[in-house]
Amino acid sequence: MLELHLFVNPLGMRCLRCEKDVLKIDRDLNTKISYQFVPLFNMKTIDSTLKYYHLNPHDLAARQQVSKTLNQVILDYKAALFQGRKRGRHYLLQLQSALINQGLDYNDGLINKIAHDSHLDLEMFFEDRQSQLAKQAFRQDQKIASNLGVSETATAVVFNTEDSDYGLMIPNFDYNTLINAFKSRKLARSASLDEFVNQYRPPKLQIIQNNN
Repeated sequence: MLELHLFVNPLGMRCLRCEKDVLKIDRDLNTKISYQFVPLFNMKTIDSTLKYYHLNPHDLAARQQVSKTLNQVILDYKAALFQGRKRGRHYLLQLQSALINQGLDYNDGLINKIAHDSHLDLEMFFEDRQSQLAKQAFRQDQKIASNLGVSETATAVVFNTEDSDYGLMIPNFDYNTLINAFKSRKLARSASLDEFVNQYRPPKLQIIQNNN
């Protein structure tokens, strides 16, 4: 089984395309895949979001607003995940589509609609999105990214749970890069991501470059 962790900017078009590539791989690859979208929150994520939305990176108010919005979008996603990975991923993809493809504003009305359309328990969701548990899950994601040396979004960390002791890090992740790595048997066995992070410092990750 493949275990894939894609580090994403939930407000970025590039990461939305990467997420859709993961869904395509899950349909097309003849092996079982466990996958997660892991939101990454750092200065690079903020800078790339400012650039994508054509905002002045030197405007302090704009930076603060992007940081605040990105932070809450991630907490919303973590809250949705508490009701199951499938529903959580559906919530994230629908929210991204609304914000990125449709250009809608991020507000309580939109959040409520997408949570409803994702079949979330609304009372639980709105409570969880402000909870310490969501914030703890947020911090854990950032810790994992730091321990693995991941600082750029659209980076995937992939393990094959059946072969040997190493994983792959794929910067600029896309469909073809992972398919080629799988076919060339470059994917190796490891424990879960949390176990891998705890066991190896620095992590033993072979970096696979995107040839596109």
